[in-house]
Amino acid sequence: MDGPHQSDSDPNPQARSVAAWPLWARRLATLALLFHITAVLAGALAASPSSPLERAAADLFGPYHQVIDQGYGYHYYAPEPGPTPVVTATLRAADGSESSIRLPDRSAAPRLRYQRQLALASHLVADFEEARRETGDGAQSVYAKSYARHIARSHPGCVTITLSAQMHLIPDPLAVQAAIQAGKPLDLDAEEFYTVPERIGEFPCDAF
Repeated sequence: MDGPHQSDSDPNPQARSVAAWPLWARRLATLALLFHITAVLAGALAASPSSPLERAAADLFGPYHQVIDQGYGYHYYAPEPGPTPVVTATLRAADGSESSIRLPDRSAAPRLRYQRQLALASHLVADFEEARRETGDGAQSVYAKSYARHIARSHPGCVTITLSAQMHLIPDPLAVQAAIQAGKPLDLDAEEFYTVPERIGEFPCDAF
């Protein structure tokens, strides 16, 4: 009579999977994780207020932060959030009608997509200002041309695309609190909280 029946299936597939990794691969993965965790911590500790030593440590990981687009977020919301860059694209069709696209789009979902649009608007405005400073023409911005090209290709029939930028200012928290207590909440999207729009440039759709 045969002994106790044993299943052909592996009783512990997870252990078998781990064992399948050669020693050198496990060590390499461990080093990569330690490097990434150290880079993230160094970037977080370097956010203001920080010491010269903390900032020097973060500088060691500067190229890595650029590659993974990690360093920027540490300074956007800390210690205090700055104004929000807003880019508006005005599309003009052949019949003269116009429509507009706001970046970031408030209806963007999921919320992470909205965050990425915030980052894109910020990079676009920064590149526009740098192009204007270096060449005297903000329309030479690489980001602006790329964004206009994307819009032109995704909106067939447009004739021109005009990009403009402005800042959505942060209202005084005390004023917001006082308005809420008075039962008259502030309209945070009112014109008083926006700077005057700056023209980035006009781009012909057929150029793309």
